[in-house]
Amino acid sequence: MDNQVTIAPDLLAILSSKVNSISKQMSYTLQRSARSSVMSSARDFSTAICDGIGDVIALPNGFPVHVANMSLTAKSIFEFHSPESLAPGDALLNNSPYHGNTHMGDYTIIVPVFHEGELMFLCTVRGHQADIGNSVPTTYHAMAKDIYEEGALCFPCVKIQKNYEDVDDIIRMAKMRIRVSDVWYGDYLAMIGAARIGERELSKLIAKYGKETIKAFFQEWKEYGSRRMIEEIKKLPAGTWINESKHDPIPGLLPDGVNVKVKLTIDPEEGYVEVDFRDNADPVAAGLNLCEATVLSAGRTGVLNYMPSDLPLCEGTFSRIIVKMRENSVVGKAKLPYSSSLATTNIHDRAVLAVQCAFNEVSESLGMAEGAFAQPPSLSVISGFDSRYGRPYVTQLISGHTGGMGVHGHDGYIAYCICNGGMMEWNSLEVIEQKYPIQYVMQELIKDSGGAGKWDGAPATKVVMVPRTDKVTFMYVCDGKYNPPRGAQGGHNGSAANAAMYRLEEDKTSQEDLPMFHGIELAPGEALVSEISSGGGFGNPLERDPERVRHRVREGWVSVQKAREAYGVVIDTTTEMYAVDWKATEKLRQKAEQLGR
Repeated sequence: MDNQVTIAPDLLAILSSKVNSISKQMSYTLQRSARSSVMSSARDFSTAICDGIGDVIALPNGFPVHVANMSLTAKSIFEFHSPESLAPGDALLNNSPYHGNTHMGDYTIIVPVFHEGELMFLCTVRGHQADIGNSVPTTYHAMAKDIYEEGALCFPCVKIQKNYEDVDDIIRMAKMRIRVSDVWYGDYLAMIGAARIGERELSKLIAKYGKETIKAFFQEWKEYGSRRMIEEIKKLPAGTWINESKHDPIPGLLPDGVNVKVKLTIDPEEGYVEVDFRDNADPVAAGLNLCEATVLSAGRTGVLNYMPSDLPLCEGTFSRIIVKMRENSVVGKAKLPYSSSLATTNIHDRAVLAVQCAFNEVSESLGMAEGAFAQPPSLSVISGFDSRYGRPYVTQLISGHTGGMGVHGHDGYIAYCICNGGMMEWNSLEVIEQKYPIQYVMQELIKDSGGAGKWDGAPATKVVMVPRTDKVTFMYVCDGKYNPPRGAQGGHNGSAANAAMYRLEEDKTSQEDLPMFHGIELAPGEALVSEISSGGGFGNPLERDPERVRHRVREGWVSVQKAREAYGVVIDTTTEMYAVDWKATEKLRQKAEQLGR
């Protein structure tokens, strides 16, 4: 103990910045080298750096559902491989929701980093695949009764590289099983390359500062995260609050929908927040079940979204959030043979929002409404054969995903993109049209769709897509039509989601609604219509700044009629920039208040 290295505050800041920068370098490498549009364009991936025992040290700009559980995924390798059995040049693949991963569509590459024979770091790269060999051409198999019907290849912490070389037997097996194996292998190489970049740079870091300094940094950084989180929790009131959110019905499977319940307990004295999901239903015979990793991320994300953004995202911070779950629950730890194909989206969204909205009872200043839900047709997985290039394809579209919730002090974020908090990027429509045989007829905000509030929910988006020269199969799993996002503290609910189709030659007179969980093959001349739900509003709309209402009317987001009916604001449209009629607005709001609106 006399030789223990002390980490001064300035060195702590330097080392944390360096490790975080290395993880960012991994991210940049992956985005620029990935083959699929899911990764290269939409950026559906995350990177992280863990210490030698699997505790998270750095999480730069990753999806909450990907990174708030990364330590669980990393530590799962030790269930099958002792540290002594690992060696430089190894790389492990984990996509098993039964062994610490999120769902089988997310591949996690884990590369151990050694110095003088000691395991010092684990570089982790998680990326959503375009195709994983499911029994249907999508990574979201909503109706799979179990893992066997789901059909994807499962890799529970498997060594996929040894001595920096692929394990050819595994690669060959995967290529045989996956429809677009060249895209799959291109993404795999990009992920491996990103992890190896991290390995190289971390090795340089250890060589520069010394092994003992790096190990002391691990300990101090985690303790610093814990201290910071305790300070924030002590600012909150003690108590227990219960909340729930309800997923839409699924005809023929779940006619009553799925209630997602949570019990939130804050203990400022001890510096803990407990998120208890144990009072939820048994697993369902479908791909909707969560798993340990996604329940963990839902609980942590729902709490951290109320905390300062400068908290260190490391294991010390996470350790102050206790997430409880039970095995064999739709919101719990998945066990064979139940499928968790959608574990990162539908029920996960509801679980995050259930936690977040429980804070509405803790403090009005911490409040949030509900945001838009997964996954409208504009986020379909598309597949087919492209005769222009003479090749098959499978990919996920990422477009038209708005619907951020109104938050105390802020309007909803436009590019919210479910509970990934805006981290996912929208595809370039022009690039997608070049790469795949579809055409976008429109992508536009829907006027009057956002939940009205003192702080508005973000509006919904309407997207219309048509096949160009070949038939295209669209598969989507959309929530939010029957239980749209709820407003909070007097804010209005968001608008409902919808899916529909029509034939171009008959225009919209032929439009017919489609099921919300659906796979459909469309031919050229047939259009698929996607409407995502909008965000719920927060606070009384009659308290909204009239100038904000005027701006939204001028921009075309809100109609003159809604300005009057929802916000009590009268807009004069005779001037170029429009103007608030302040006297008429005051009278209208007074009348609305008298009527108890």
